[in-house]
Amino acid sequence: MKGIEMEKNRPFLRLEEIHKIFGHTRALQGMSLEIEKGEVIGLIGPNGAGKSTLMKVITGVYPVNSGKIIFESEVDGRNYDANAAKERGIACAYQELSLCTNLSVYENFMVNHMDHKPFGTPGWRKKAREVSHEYLTAIFPEHGIDPGAKVENLSLAQRQMVEIARAASYRNLKLLVLDEPTSSLTSNRIHQLHEGVKKLADRGISVIYISHKLDEIDRACDKVVVMKGGQSAWSGRVEETSTGELVEILGGEVKADHSRAARDGAGEELVLEIKKLNSGTLKDISLTVKKGEIVGIAGLAGSGQKALLNDIYNASFKRKHSSILSGSAVSYISGDRNNEGVFKLWTIKDNILISSLRPTVSKGLINKKKYNDTAQFWYDKLKFKAEGIDDDITNLSGGNQQKALIARGLASDSDLIILNDPTCGVDIETKQEIYKLLEEARNTGKGVILHSTEDLEMEQCDRVYVLHEGEIISELIGDEITVKNLVTTSFKEIAEQSKEVNAANEGGNRKPLIEKLLGLVKSRSFLPIVTLILIMGINIGLKPRIFSYRGMTLLLGSAVPLVFIALGQMFLVISGGIDMGNGMAVGMINVIIAFTLQQNPALGLGLLVLFVLLYGAMGALIHLTKIPAIVVTLGASFIWLGLGLIISPTPGGNAPQWLRAIYKFNFPLIPMPIVISACAAAGVYWIVKRSKYGMIINGAGNNPTAILRAGWSHLTAMVVTYMIAGVMIVFAGLSVTAVANGGDTNAYATYQMLSIATIILGGCEFKGGIGSPVGVVAGALAISSISALLTFLKINSNLQTAVTGFILIAALAIKLVIKKGEAK
Repeated sequence: MKGIEMEKNRPFLRLEEIHKIFGHTRALQGMSLEIEKGEVIGLIGPNGAGKSTLMKVITGVYPVNSGKIIFESEVDGRNYDANAAKERGIACAYQELSLCTNLSVYENFMVNHMDHKPFGTPGWRKKAREVSHEYLTAIFPEHGIDPGAKVENLSLAQRQMVEIARAASYRNLKLLVLDEPTSSLTSNRIHQLHEGVKKLADRGISVIYISHKLDEIDRACDKVVVMKGGQSAWSGRVEETSTGELVEILGGEVKADHSRAARDGAGEELVLEIKKLNSGTLKDISLTVKKGEIVGIAGLAGSGQKALLNDIYNASFKRKHSSILSGSAVSYISGDRNNEGVFKLWTIKDNILISSLRPTVSKGLINKKKYNDTAQFWYDKLKFKAEGIDDDITNLSGGNQQKALIARGLASDSDLIILNDPTCGVDIETKQEIYKLLEEARNTGKGVILHSTEDLEMEQCDRVYVLHEGEIISELIGDEITVKNLVTTSFKEIAEQSKEVNAANEGGNRKPLIEKLLGLVKSRSFLPIVTLILIMGINIGLKPRIFSYRGMTLLLGSAVPLVFIALGQMFLVISGGIDMGNGMAVGMINVIIAFTLQQNPALGLGLLVLFVLLYGAMGALIHLTKIPAIVVTLGASFIWLGLGLIISPTPGGNAPQWLRAIYKFNFPLIPMPIVISACAAAGVYWIVKRSKYGMIINGAGNNPTAILRAGWSHLTAMVVTYMIAGVMIVFAGLSVTAVANGGDTNAYATYQMLSIATIILGGCEFKGGIGSPVGVVAGALAISSISALLTFLKINSNLQTAVTGFILIAALAIKLVIKKGEAK
């Protein structure tokens, strides 16, 4: 029995004297930690204490500089990586979220779970949908999240639920790390999470629960570890300490004063008045904010709080608004610092002062002394933990980055300050500092609007409006503002509204049909397809003979090379880069085929394979050196041009007989250019949208950090992506050789810009990870058809390029209007 007890209490993981250094910053300084099987450890500490760094060491994201990582036996911390952690059953739900927003919910699950084989078994997507739904439901019952929905369309709270459920869904899970898991969750979802943690612990799964919310540590954890300065400052059982003692250990003071004794200073002058606002999900919103008043916006997540805050802020840029009346300057502070907050390439001082440059300007130029002094004032006031105001913002912990956003809003000297979950992911001490700043703003006569996912923070307010389904259902004033009243008010109308929804659904299935039609209009391939149909219609109207087998063959024959080169460009854009040398590369491939492949097939084929490998090496170079793709590919364009001229200084050569036979083949009913384009669209669509590794390529272009944390190689993804682009260029070279029946290195430089125009029209985005193969093919056919149209209209050839540009601009303007409509 004693041996069994010893086995049960044997630590699953032990860290001894772990050191992690980033440049001059010592993030971890001799940190030690021990966690037993089935134990839930609460890890707390001030911002910058090293908590997130420690978690990334445990999950293999960061190698250690020194120290011991011991499971059943010691492992080499310098070679311990994400795959090694994954094999040992360690998973983490990160505070900054490791999700690829361009992928669906179930695809994000699969990035973590699927094997690294290139192809999946039949039906794997359907099974993945079912599994992801099961895991979400296991932790968050009635979550309401569609596994097929794109993550970019989810609310921040829903994304956090996906992050947590995905981490908890590891098949051999032994240790789950939750880094600030409730920063965006409502109280009922937090309760569900805590129940889920208990179930995991009962199964012998260990949990490390990082949070600044000490009440959650008390409810969910067995043991508490306090970190300060990269070390363990204190540890003990939860029942052996109290919230007050923990706050004192952290270096703060116990403050539970939410009284409103000194809160009678609000004046009668309004800084904001909203009358019957109806916008998007918001219905009949009416509210006021006075000078010297803190007004809260509460309710269940997704009830329209963020939409309301955005409408108020956006209205401040308009001189007139029918429903929102505010003549005051407005500043906006977001808790979603990664997407709506920090400028990641800037310093601390630049992030603080971007909204308040005017006071630092003298004679039209920024006064450096005033600028630095102002930044230093806020730096000292908020007690940043950094090397100085010139330190990069990305060198700070999440909580210190949030301080920069708070300082930005307060430094702007606005009369109305909007705070959207401002204390998300910050420690107790920083929260108290933020509360003091809000009180100072209130006392100086500013109006403050506060939205928080922590109901307790609403007790800082003078009045609170409670929203549900886009409507204000209650206004709480003074002592009415309690957590109990907020929760009760938020839930009280759900049953009645559920009945209304059921009654509305009795009207039949018209809405789903309308939604499908709207989804089609909003799809990325819609605009290029409509443009193609429009241009083709005009061409046929001017020259009816075009609408024949031979006419379509002649019209679209020259479009096939652009189809392939644009698809290649799409792959590079998906990876976050761009190819400025593809035109010259096509020229080089053209002469290889027309001369070398024609005369010596084995050598020619070898050179084509070598070219694809060189394109993959170019991807590796870009990844390893961090040199921008635009620079590397532009430099490579001169290499391709030089090699092409060496092979053939002058135009000439012939297309191989077999290649001409393919392009001249009379396919039944459908012209060969259309067949080739359709096959290209279908093949690339399968790679990008349906294949397993295509999912990784898309994810790497959107969030390479998430891919790395899931154990995939970003380097491999880059090499594969560039090799596929190289294959597309080879196909483009085959096409131009068949069309021209010869080779000319200098003839295809214009494809470089045409391919960029094509992918933009085709629905791709330069932010990475977003492409539309069908849209790109339709865009290529449309752009090629424009040239024929201009010839039919007898427009001077010298003006055709300019007119083509105007047509593309018009199409893209329509695309912009559609996107703005979606945003509304």
